[in-house]
Amino acid sequence: MQLGSWIQRWIGQRSAAHAWGLSPGQAGWLLVGLGRDASRFLGVHRLQYLTGELDDPGPEGVSQGLRQCGMSRGVWRSGHLVHVGMAMDQVASGALVIPVGLAPSEREAEVQLEAARMLNLEPEHISFDWHASPLSDGVLVQLHWVACPNKAIDELKRCVRRSGAQLASVEPVMHAARRAAACLSGGLSTVLTRPVQDWQFDPALAADHAEAAADIALASVFDHALDEAMQTPVGPGLVATGLALKAWA
Repeated sequence: MQLGSWIQRWIGQRSAAHAWGLSPGQAGWLLVGLGRDASRFLGVHRLQYLTGELDDPGPEGVSQGLRQCGMSRGVWRSGHLVHVGMAMDQVASGALVIPVGLAPSEREAEVQLEAARMLNLEPEHISFDWHASPLSDGVLVQLHWVACPNKAIDELKRCVRRSGAQLASVEPVMHAARRAAACLSGGLSTVLTRPVQDWQFDPALAADHAEAAADIALASVFDHALDEAMQTPVGPGLVATGLALKAWA
């Protein structure tokens, strides 16, 4: 099954008033809530570290922390959606080069087999996603994929469901951090000069970033700056805000 089955996409996300991102951190999980203010920017309305365990259903677990954080803002509703990040050491990724003529179902099967091999699991025990990039020769296409064990997704689903919310999506942390950096007003230098609570995001900047990424030199500079930012204490903040931005970007 494609990762779209475990990244449950919310069709109405673009009209969201609030969105939540939950990122793994060094000492627990960072929950960030984003909302739109009077301007075109999105700002942080909630920032909270949760130090419990995912699989703890009691008052010290992440589930109860999520519930309490949401209720304190008065915006936590039954079925509210939470986007969650997955640490890079819990996922596998890669690329396959295959003939252009293969049908979508055949491409998906190729990805599933390759991802299962990399994770050393049976194909039915993994969740995965992929996208295709045509190569210049017009004969071959490159499939970029990411995958993880089903049990990792199931654990996140149970945790979020116990809080009264729903798991909206799961995404590798670097993917989410890249989205946040691309939409960050003031650029990546902002993460070192302003606290997370003062960050502002403009989803429209994502299109400009996509154009700049076509320049290999500019993309290399951006990637280097992002890697450096992710090594600082604000790394989980980049991930959590990038996850929440999925509701608008």
